[in-house]
Amino acid sequence: MVVLLASSRFALSQTTWQSSIVKFGSDGKLTYVSDAEQNRVIDFSYAGFKNSNVSLPLITNIITTLSPVAGDNTSAINSAIQAAASVTPDVNGFRGVILLNAGSYEIQGTILFNVSGVVLRGSGSGADGTVFVATGDTPHQRPVMVVGGGTHAQWVKSGSKTNITDPFVALGSMSLNIASVSGFAVGNSIVVYHPSTAVWIAAVDYGATDTDPAWTAGTQDIEMNRTITAINGNTITIDVPVTNHLNLSLSQSYIYKISKSTTKSLMGIEDLRIDIQNWTNEYIDENHAWWGVQMFDIEDSWARNVVVMHFGQSGFQIGTANRITLDNCQALQPVALLDGGQRDNFQIVEWTASILMTKCYATKGRHQFENSGTSQSGYCVFHRCKSVDPTNPSEGHMKWPQGLLYDCFRDSGSLPTGQNPGLVLTLTTNGNGGTSHGWSAAYSVIWNPDLRRAVAPHGRICVMKPSTAQNYCIGGYGESVNVNLEYPQYAVGYVEGFNNYTAQLIPESLFEQQLKDRLGSGGTAVHQNNSEIPKEFSLEQNYPNPFNPSTSIDYKVAKKEHIVLQVVNLLGEEIVKLVNEEKSPGVYTVQFSLQQFNLPSSVYLYTLVGRFGSVTKKMLYLK
Repeated sequence: MVVLLASSRFALSQTTWQSSIVKFGSDGKLTYVSDAEQNRVIDFSYAGFKNSNVSLPLITNIITTLSPVAGDNTSAINSAIQAAASVTPDVNGFRGVILLNAGSYEIQGTILFNVSGVVLRGSGSGADGTVFVATGDTPHQRPVMVVGGGTHAQWVKSGSKTNITDPFVALGSMSLNIASVSGFAVGNSIVVYHPSTAVWIAAVDYGATDTDPAWTAGTQDIEMNRTITAINGNTITIDVPVTNHLNLSLSQSYIYKISKSTTKSLMGIEDLRIDIQNWTNEYIDENHAWWGVQMFDIEDSWARNVVVMHFGQSGFQIGTANRITLDNCQALQPVALLDGGQRDNFQIVEWTASILMTKCYATKGRHQFENSGTSQSGYCVFHRCKSVDPTNPSEGHMKWPQGLLYDCFRDSGSLPTGQNPGLVLTLTTNGNGGTSHGWSAAYSVIWNPDLRRAVAPHGRICVMKPSTAQNYCIGGYGESVNVNLEYPQYAVGYVEGFNNYTAQLIPESLFEQQLKDRLGSGGTAVHQNNSEIPKEFSLEQNYPNPFNPSTSIDYKVAKKEHIVLQVVNLLGEEIVKLVNEEKSPGVYTVQFSLQQFNLPSSVYLYTLVGRFGSVTKKMLYLK
């Protein structure tokens, strides 16, 4: 029997509820309520490529086309990348596309994708598309692809600092008063720097490290990478909200300019698969390529429809990076010991800001969607991502990353076991885990998660309140929330409306609504707000695609009518009818699994039929 969960993302007759601290105002836009410490849910809509002001571009100019050759293809691909540097960029900064025809490309080394304005595009991320087959282990545990300038290091200071003069800058602010604007200009890249003074360290419970050594002054400085967008007198405006209170009584914060002379930008990797070889046992073997894609020293770039399989440390690792989007990417079936610092499918590390992962999919990892960037990382959004068969929670991992959003997060498959059984999503302290990990997230939000399985028990959430800060869980479904077996001495975070089966939380997606509030109806690569009546009958591409074992399909109904949504094989034989009923105008999502049908890996068709026509799309099921 098919596992089927059908839900209306918006229907006119649906009963709804709103959070008491994030709710629609009279102008139809969200308003936000602060607590006594001025903590609140911030605007996350600036995350991603170009601050999500525009959609991911589709570049059509082909520079060169490659096909696979016998033996190692590393040199041929790297040579094509370097040759692209001689192409003059267009008015938007793009040189063009290196197109890789379908086929299997053996990769014995590392692809160094380090030319700005270039897109490396395959011919599909399925097994029959463009597949980089990473063979051997020389050098030991190498990355398959490094995108950007290639260095994961702290941003280079390129000017003197100037103090922030405001006595208190609240979380979410986008303007700062500084002592002097001399030497600063619109467009400058800066760091907003919050020293971890002894007073601040004490204010955050010395990190809540339990039996591990406490945090000490100077070890957890907060660094927020921003761009100046306006200067008025001694007031600067920045492109992204601050993700931490800047309280002068706890620390004298300041700004300084940074150099990005080695930073690459306007780079995309698209429509390809990386399959790492040289292993037989997925829980033992470690003598193989270790990372699929590393994005280091890079900004305003993306990965779209990229699949990475059988990595050891991470499928996608992002560091020293700003304004990056991962769209419909997958990190599957890691191969390594179940140990710390390994099997972290999507990992954000230090010196990062404005990262957006949308509709990404992970299987069999430890921390599958993780920010382990410490206090040098923040403002990261995991939007409509799905985790399957994790062994540990998706989370902020260690030492005060700020401003994380898990928006419409989905988790399924088998549940983790151990000291916190079934815990799959956390904003908490990791106490004495690792190396004085302590507070693993601050000023962060879980919005409308769904951790339900076909058979109970379901996944669990833990949200805790750090001193001076807050973490939130609003809406969603699962076994329970705030199951904290390790550190019950710390306060519970803000939880509202969990397992409310009587009504649908609105907005369904916080990120989408915030983007709509800011930009109106256009200008983004992700779904817009669902509260508008659709203007047309349409069927979207399923996500993730390829999939195993489950996927989601979105469709729109413009007028009240009888709708049929069915899945068939390539012979036209029906597998399952997902929808067969009258639907009101709205936007709908159907989630389903083929796992129990014992079907082979193959292309399947899904068709939406209405009164005025039908639409059919393909999807790829991989066992």
